[in-house]
Amino acid sequence: MGSTGRRWLNRSLAMGLGIWACLGAAAIAVPGNSVSNVEAWIEGHPTLRPGPNERLVVNRAETPARRFRFRATTIPVTGLEPGLVLGRTIRTEDTQLVDMVDGITHNRMEEALRAIYDANIYNDYRRAPVVYRYINRHTQTYANGIVRQGELRQGERFGYWIERVGNPAGFDTIGTLKVFLLEDLPALHADLENIYDID
Repeated sequence: MGSTGRRWLNRSLAMGLGIWACLGAAAIAVPGNSVSNVEAWIEGHPTLRPGPNERLVVNRAETPARRFRFRATTIPVTGLEPGLVLGRTIRTEDTQLVDMVDGITHNRMEEALRAIYDANIYNDYRRAPVVYRYINRHTQTYANGIVRQGELRQGERFGYWIERVGNPAGFDTIGTLKVFLLEDLPALHADLENIYDID
């Protein structure tokens, strides 16, 4: 990340993008927790800092070109499917960064993970082997100038999916990080292979 990007990340602490590890949080809510527990965690989170009407979704914007969103949901990481019964347990948490000025890097997405969660989650991610890596060079979106690339990791506690979207020149402007229940990883892995394993 360049110096300008670092300054923006630091300035964005008040908007919800500061380094969580430096804040000494005592509580952590992750997929597998109840909706009420995650709501309470978000409400008291000094990095997310939700607005008065924000519960499971937090949005921040420095400018239209630089935005942040955190969302916790009871929907599996693979999305809604026929016959799915939604409970009161959070199954997926996703963080999205948009920066059309300085761009998004893989390291920046990892910094966002560390900013939101505790050291245990960050270390679980760092130790997690990559089970799938992709880029959409053989799909129509790439032909239209949109490049999607990402990786899927299987930790001991959770699955982790990082995806970046940009142009063929390598300038990524959108990054998404999803932390989700391990039980949902096989289905997501299969979905990604169906989309990106094209010769």
